[in-house]
Amino acid sequence: MLNKNNRISLFLNDLRFHINPTTLPVRAEQLRVRVEQLPNTLLASSLVEIFFVVMLWEKAVTSHLLIWLGCLLALHIVVLLRIQSFQNRLSTETQCRTLSRRLTLAGWITGLVWGVGVLYLYPLDLWSQFFVICVMVGMVAGATMMNPTHLPSLFAYVLSMMLPLTFRVLIEHNEIHWGLGLMLLLFLVAMMMAAQFLNRLIYESLVQRFSNITLASKLTHLNADLEIKVEARTAQLKQQSIELEMVRDVTIVAMGILADARDEETGNHLKRTQNYMRVLAVQLRNHPRFQHFLNDANIETLVKMAPLHDIGKVGIPDYILNKPGKLTAEEFEIMKRHPTLGGEALAAAESSLPAPSKFLHIGREIASSHHEKWDGSGYPQGLHGDDIPISARLMAIADVYDALISKRPYKAPFSHALAEDFIRKGRGNHFDPDVTDAFLALQDEFQKIAKQYED
Repeated sequence: MLNKNNRISLFLNDLRFHINPTTLPVRAEQLRVRVEQLPNTLLASSLVEIFFVVMLWEKAVTSHLLIWLGCLLALHIVVLLRIQSFQNRLSTETQCRTLSRRLTLAGWITGLVWGVGVLYLYPLDLWSQFFVICVMVGMVAGATMMNPTHLPSLFAYVLSMMLPLTFRVLIEHNEIHWGLGLMLLLFLVAMMMAAQFLNRLIYESLVQRFSNITLASKLTHLNADLEIKVEARTAQLKQQSIELEMVRDVTIVAMGILADARDEETGNHLKRTQNYMRVLAVQLRNHPRFQHFLNDANIETLVKMAPLHDIGKVGIPDYILNKPGKLTAEEFEIMKRHPTLGGEALAAAESSLPAPSKFLHIGREIASSHHEKWDGSGYPQGLHGDDIPISARLMAIADVYDALISKRPYKAPFSHALAEDFIRKGRGNHFDPDVTDAFLALQDEFQKIAKQYED
């Protein structure tokens, strides 16, 4: 609750209509509303004034009534012209103070014309006096309820109108008029208190409104700054991710080249098998048996991990890898270990991560299972049919085709026709039938890739 001193301080502050940089937005809005309402207020006042003159036409001197009415109507026009131009010019303290003074002066002069007019036009009969009092009380009540946004002009208007009326009533020196005078004084105090209450309510509402606007503006700027920082950080993380992917891809290729360096295969072997894998995967991506696996992300992973299919060869002795003739049964058993070695190496790498990696998992499937056969006669696990991972089934054809058309110490390169015939004969026993059919539909593509990346 506000104590007495605080209430007085607020009242005086509202009465002075104090304007400073802090209160400027609120005061400007109060004045803007007051100016916006001015035409309707003056029109209503003019109609009441004309009605007032008509009702007193036979009770007062006609010329005095017309002069009084003319003064008020002329005053309304001057006020409208002098003040209306401020509606869009309330951005500075000086403009607001100037308008506040003009509104106060207009209210004081208008009320004074009413007050002085009553002193001269006050009728003699009691019923006419009641009429005058009722009209002026109604004018004051209407002004208080409709225009409480600018307290100085309202108080100037009310006081300059009501004090002369109250004085004129009291000088009649009878009990009826004393009672009326007392009621007018009480009414005047009540209207001033109501006006101050409404003005304070409007002021605090506007303060809260502008506070909310300021807060919203700050939040908007903070949000914009945050979005900029998030975008910058996202771009940074994206760049780091791209760089990490590049490092990863380069590392995979380097590891593949390192593995191939152990035997007679070249770096172009890796490029050819990568591209064979891509065209096979794209060809089969809508096939009912493969569409659940061959999405864009997995196809890219297949292509990137293809160079690691023979990573296990790093654990095979050189004399076996580079032997010019046919391997003995014992040597071949050692050679057959390279899928297991490759799979174990990639499994160990995956296990060191905080979470499973689908990327490394697909690479492990390719490395450990690309020598498995559809009929279960392959190695190292003897997997059969759909138990062989899709990635390994694709790699099986890509690797065998490239091995057939490439020169080796122990054989001359096959022609494409011979390689095609070999793979065709392996359909359903060595290779997945549907993958074989995809290869047969892509012979031109395979030949183009082989030609583009030939040794």
